[in-house]
Amino acid sequence: MDFTEAILRRLKSCPLLKESGVTAIGFAGMDAKKRSISVLNTKGELVIKEYCDGSCDMQYPFALIYRSLEIDTAGKLAAQQLIDGVAEWLIAPENLPEIKNYNVQKISRADTCTLISEDKDGAVFQGSFALEYYTE
Repeated sequence: MDFTEAILRRLKSCPLLKESGVTAIGFAGMDAKKRSISVLNTKGELVIKEYCDGSCDMQYPFALIYRSLEIDTAGKLAAQQLIDGVAEWLIAPENLPEIKNYNVQKISRADTCTLISEDKDGAVFQGSFALEYYTE
């Protein structure tokens, strides 16, 4: 299983997304006509620490991207609140994805989720994360 796939699978069980009407959860692409959330792998250092026995503490950096249909101030504030809530849900230890052959340790936030763009169809928010895991 791929890391992005595992993260997406966990996101599909996030109650905040269901409650807020997010109908599209996927990889990289955003649907301009739907509330959607996406995972995009990003650049970053993969090895955190190497051990003498060849095992490693590793990380998988990724971005969480949310597209909201609302462009007024209240709508953007609500979207910001939602994406922050989803981020907090995602980093909670009980919500870590299970990935075969890897010992997932945690997901950490690299920054806050912020508005990165808007157009007549909606606003896009993004936050950066790292999934940390141990491999032998």
